[in-house]
Amino acid sequence: MTTATHSWPRRIGRALLILLAILALVVVSNANLRNKAGCLLFINGVTSASCVVPMPYQLPDEFAEAEAFALGYQAYVVGAVYARSQILMEKDTNPDAPLNAPLNAFNVYPGLATPGAAIDFTPNNDTVYGLAWLDLSQGPVLITIPEVPNRYWTVQATDWALNTFSYIGKRVHSPPGTYAYVAPGWQGELPASVTRMESPTNGVFLQARTVVQPEVETDIAPVVAQLKTYRLQPLNPDAQYPQIAPGTPVPNPKLNNPLWQSLEFYSLLNRAWTFGGVREQDKEVVAQFAKLGIGPGLTFDPAALTAAQRAGLQRAVETAYQRVMLHSQENGEIRNGWRFATNLGAYGNNRMLASAIGLMGYGANRAEEALYLPAFLDHENQPLVSDRNYRIHFTADNLPPVNEFWSITLYSRPENQLKDNPIKRYAFGDRTPTLQRNADGSIDIYVQQERPEGDKAANWLPSGESGPIWMILRMYGPKQAALEGKFTPPVVERIDD
Repeated sequence: MTTATHSWPRRIGRALLILLAILALVVVSNANLRNKAGCLLFINGVTSASCVVPMPYQLPDEFAEAEAFALGYQAYVVGAVYARSQILMEKDTNPDAPLNAPLNAFNVYPGLATPGAAIDFTPNNDTVYGLAWLDLSQGPVLITIPEVPNRYWTVQATDWALNTFSYIGKRVHSPPGTYAYVAPGWQGELPASVTRMESPTNGVFLQARTVVQPEVETDIAPVVAQLKTYRLQPLNPDAQYPQIAPGTPVPNPKLNNPLWQSLEFYSLLNRAWTFGGVREQDKEVVAQFAKLGIGPGLTFDPAALTAAQRAGLQRAVETAYQRVMLHSQENGEIRNGWRFATNLGAYGNNRMLASAIGLMGYGANRAEEALYLPAFLDHENQPLVSDRNYRIHFTADNLPPVNEFWSITLYSRPENQLKDNPIKRYAFGDRTPTLQRNADGSIDIYVQQERPEGDKAANWLPSGESGPIWMILRMYGPKQAALEGKFTPPVVERIDD
């Protein structure tokens, strides 16, 4: 055997040693490789996380869809009321809307609500409205109210989840002056003699209401003029607020908008939580929706989700809409076909009810300010429809017990809007000019399409064109007996059979 034959194993060995030395230098110089090598060689002291080898994993479709449904359903229940606030604000502050005003300014309606009055919630037909949407993100907004004539008036302030957090008005004996709406936790100083009212959210909805005698224009016009003297202004004169550009499409907040049952709802919800804010008690709940791109400051992008997740969310938005709408007929207890409840206007953690009222009516008062008793069924538990005739008979000793006034207003279903009719009467109550009492002091109200014969026509509440209807008995300034549930309205009696 030659010397060359004996030397090649040594040469290969030296080459391998050189390669191992180079590899060792590379490993030592790289922390991640150092830990990986240590993990493989079972060396103590290496980072345990480096021993985890990432594996590609995707939740099976059936679980992904179920999880998206659960989160999407809960997001709808919690957020529908926020979303309704947002889309109403976006419409009312759009310069191309029929009646509009910018943020932090009143929009005073020119009279009582009518079917064509561009009011997108369920309005009363008793008071003239002045509505305003506030943005407290850049500091307090001040409201100055002059002397108000001796009649019922109120300014209700609700947060973005429709909870009433303050009243100015007759019931609470508010004097003329300036009041300040401030954001949650605001620590600045207000001018002397300005009353502080802290909102749970940056977004605020104001409803100024002043009662008038319906169908009497000489009583309505002065109230419209008086409401226009209410003044809103930011405390910070340099504050800049978002404005909607002319030409921007005016959104449709009504429930016939397909948005309420489509994935587009979650984009609206994100805008609502970003602009108006989230109540402190809702933040922990809202945080869990972020994995689907739902939450304040997020952009909801269906394309970033799997097909299973999109399917789950679509099923959630359809199911939750139906469930929330049904809940409006579950709250409270039925009394002679009228639903009695005292928990409106301040919902706490009852998020289902807040969203139900947000979609069905929006802006309900607290019970001490007004009670709302809806009726959907007649005395035989049949749905109310406009092509049947009904009578509501109040005995003299069972009239609605109020300190201010009462009325019954009729609405279409499912639009929840006033119905056009030949005499332009949308409500009947204790201030209706033609009101006639029977000889014993009782009152009969006739709800039907055609004018009743004879003297009955004085107490006619027209039901308009054929279709489903419902009514609300409103009691402003309810007496203690009403608040304690000691008053039961009469049945809605069907009289055409």
